[in-house]
Amino acid sequence: MPSATENARLEKLTEGSFLFCSPQGNVLLGCPPEILKRILAASLPMPDTVVLPGNLHHFHSSQASLEFPLYHFLFVQRGLDRKRKFQVLALPKQCDGLAEMLRVTVFGPRVEEMVKAGVPEDQAQDVFREGDYMALKKPAEKVAYTVPEMINFFPIEAGQRKVVYPARQLLAELALERKGPATFRITYGEEAHDVDLTVTDEQEPNYKISPAPFDAKPGRFTLQVIGRSNGFDPRDPANGYLINLNGKVLLWDCPAYLHQHLKRMRVDPKRIDAFVLSHVHEDHLDVSESLRDPPHELYATPEVYLSLLIKAATVYSCSIEKAKRFYTWHAIDVTKPMDLLGAKIQFFRSVHAIPAIGCRIALTVGGKRGLLHISGDHLSNDAQLKMREAGGVSKERDEYVRGLIDGSETLVLVDAGGGAIHGDYRDHLALPGRVAFMHTGLIQEPLPAGKELVTSGQVLNLLES
Repeated sequence: MPSATENARLEKLTEGSFLFCSPQGNVLLGCPPEILKRILAASLPMPDTVVLPGNLHHFHSSQASLEFPLYHFLFVQRGLDRKRKFQVLALPKQCDGLAEMLRVTVFGPRVEEMVKAGVPEDQAQDVFREGDYMALKKPAEKVAYTVPEMINFFPIEAGQRKVVYPARQLLAELALERKGPATFRITYGEEAHDVDLTVTDEQEPNYKISPAPFDAKPGRFTLQVIGRSNGFDPRDPANGYLINLNGKVLLWDCPAYLHQHLKRMRVDPKRIDAFVLSHVHEDHLDVSESLRDPPHELYATPEVYLSLLIKAATVYSCSIEKAKRFYTWHAIDVTKPMDLLGAKIQFFRSVHAIPAIGCRIALTVGGKRGLLHISGDHLSNDAQLKMREAGGVSKERDEYVRGLIDGSETLVLVDAGGGAIHGDYRDHLALPGRVAFMHTGLIQEPLPAGKELVTSGQVLNLLES
């Protein structure tokens, strides 16, 4: 008869992160950025329990990147259908903040929070209705799960022991003891493993970063892709762009390992004139990467800024008021064009699972006008139509967003990520101008002339004097 602990093993994933694999379940100890990509690349089993260190940030990276392990548990492992919850073990003082962080990351802020933050109530109602339509629903009740219904948070102090999986049938008990802020002992039957999550060096992505140097000289309107993909793609960086607006530098989103990307692009972070945050999903934002000294000139809608502050306060164990000092915030009003870095920018709210924006950037260089349309994370046409028919999005919102692309664009950069909350590249193949697809690496078929899947590090020229 096999022993109760057969097939159990401890795998080191990267600096500050290990995976304990067992027939009882899989425990991820340490949760740095894009750790799910590393697990996928190594073909290891997926965790349903995460153990966090006492310090939730090291160097430039968050150590509480829970979102994509949670998504995998919910949508791939179908954990809730199996009557299991995702489990997070952390210090008692961290648990409430982590729950709030995941609430705004997975569901977005509540209406009253958005209104208090400065969003007009009609817009807040629209944004909340759209997110609620796309939220994961309880099958019988057709209402969205809450964070406590999806995740169990277990506080564990130094010296305390927690049974992660009780013994059952021939399977031994799996338990965790916290020895110190970053040190743990995991026991499975008679086996014991000591794990130290202390980070002593920079963590690295599991893919190669090899972009061309970024050209920030005047006389150009260009977009350089930092990453083109998402949190489930182990081969590519996640979403982010550097845009040269006639010598001014705009950063669109802040993916994991941004400082390493910028270093290889030969860009001093202080050279970035403005940072636009489209939304707070982790494949667009590592909150630790977004901190700079001096603070970034941050442009975000009030509800996205609020969500960012909640994430920052959790990762840095501080108050919301203290987190405000991390950024110099400029509010985006989606109803009015904005003059920014010599360009005219019209921001708009895209239709997504949480509050998110896209934009249209118009810039004149050398007497020529260029227009860049960035969809942001946005639904496919079919999904948006079904959403409208079900009352998830208003007729006015649907028609406005659907009618933004009018053929005058120099470049259209659109979400082609597919699935339940992203776009479909086939919606845009018939557009007359140049179209680039992002948020995926999975388009395999040949594309028509003028249509392309962007690559990480690629430079797309719109104008050059």
